[in-house]
Amino acid sequence: MRNLPRLLVLFATITLISVSVSHSHATLKPIKATLLFFNDLHGHLLPFKVTMPDGTTAEVGGIARIAELAKSLENENARQGIPTFILVAGDILQGTPMSTVFMGKPDIEALNLIGVDAMTVGNHEFDFGLDNFLALKKLAHFPIISSNIIWKDTGKLVNRPSVSFPLSKKFRLTVIGATTQELLVTTKPENVSALAALDPLDTVRAEYDRAKKSGPVILLSHCRFQSDRAVAEAVPGLTAIIGGHDQLLFEPVREVGPVRIFQAFEKGKYLGRLDLELDPATGAVTVTSWQYLPITADLPDDPAVAKLVAGYHQQLDARFKEVIGENRTALDGERERIRYEETNLGDFVADIMREFTGAEVALINAGALRSSLDAGPVTLEEVFKVMPYSNEVVMVDLTGAELLQVLTRSVQGERADEDGGFLHVSGVRFKINGKGAEEVTVNGRPLDPAQTYKVAITDFMASGGDGYAVFKTKTAAPTGNPLRELIVETIRQKKVIDAGTDGRIERQ
Repeated sequence: MRNLPRLLVLFATITLISVSVSHSHATLKPIKATLLFFNDLHGHLLPFKVTMPDGTTAEVGGIARIAELAKSLENENARQGIPTFILVAGDILQGTPMSTVFMGKPDIEALNLIGVDAMTVGNHEFDFGLDNFLALKKLAHFPIISSNIIWKDTGKLVNRPSVSFPLSKKFRLTVIGATTQELLVTTKPENVSALAALDPLDTVRAEYDRAKKSGPVILLSHCRFQSDRAVAEAVPGLTAIIGGHDQLLFEPVREVGPVRIFQAFEKGKYLGRLDLELDPATGAVTVTSWQYLPITADLPDDPAVAKLVAGYHQQLDARFKEVIGENRTALDGERERIRYEETNLGDFVADIMREFTGAEVALINAGALRSSLDAGPVTLEEVFKVMPYSNEVVMVDLTGAELLQVLTRSVQGERADEDGGFLHVSGVRFKINGKGAEEVTVNGRPLDPAQTYKVAITDFMASGGDGYAVFKTKTAAPTGNPLRELIVETIRQKKVIDAGTDGRIERQ
């Protein structure tokens, strides 16, 4: 037993070391961080009204309110030593006269004032052309990221794939960007002809593998949920996915294995909040809480952002306030309906196209129509909200067989898909049976597969937009008529409009 004292000393030493290490770990405080986020702003810097389920209206949104709320939360966190990061999941452009006239400049300047930390590229960031997008990137005080958009000729990334922020001496928060591959068909093709879009699953996984040892990794995505779900399944180590493009409120949050997927609706109606906690001893990250904060009329404005927006609003030409006619019945452009079924707005616009061109058939993709038109006096500003794109009407010749092919493409989406390629028609009547178009008539006569029809479409569709490849094989004859101006001219001439539906598209 000569070794007993030595063994007792060794045991005591090990015990002291164990207690010391245990105490050291216990005193390491969790590292906390807050992420604030929104998506699909679509130019809605000013507050706007929405119709509530009970038929009343309420004012929502406003970038100055978002800015003030974000600042308040950031200041509250700063007092506790908690960092706050503001993230935008794409599509800040296109949808209001202010965004359209100034081609996104006020949108970026507002985000600069807010102190946005990172934004991912949305498909609508290219709506005013590639050069304009590159100019906006230079204007931004924050990184605009995407891991999967490349230059077609060199294969190099157009944007930084990710950005990281220090949480402590040891750990960093990494934010990876991803953009929908629909970019190439949901944007005017000439605007993105120099670009290619890789599969985000591959690029995000590669970027995650480079960053995972440094701390929490967030995917800031402007892809549909189906794509985000595939990424979550393939990369279960992601801390969370903050998404966009669907323009939905993910409440309750979507869960794919251990990965939670968030999305804060659209047009600045909500500011999302996500709270993280990192164990410095193990590196394990937990999403401790989340919420969507409604942006309502009772919230105060950030003075600097409000001044910026007011200045741009005053610069808008007075013609936008001009009343050009009276609308007796609200024209329905709500996304969940216009992208799946016949609406009076879709019929109204398609009829205008056919009337002005003398075409036998007119087709307009639902994605071109971005807002409803309320009953009452109609201003140019409101028409710009309905039709923010400067698309020209063009003419193509289609055989009956090709027209059936186009109609079949139109009806492939489910209601939940909110497919912008769903077509509104004039001169055509048909029934939808599953994913097929049946009982097609053109101006009252059965569709003849061999006959050639004069068809009015937009230049966006003529270039293959929304996946209509058949139009790319046709010679499109320009009319010189921007569709938005035809809508304005129609309202001016009629003075009073009262459009309805007539059953030209029926679902079985």
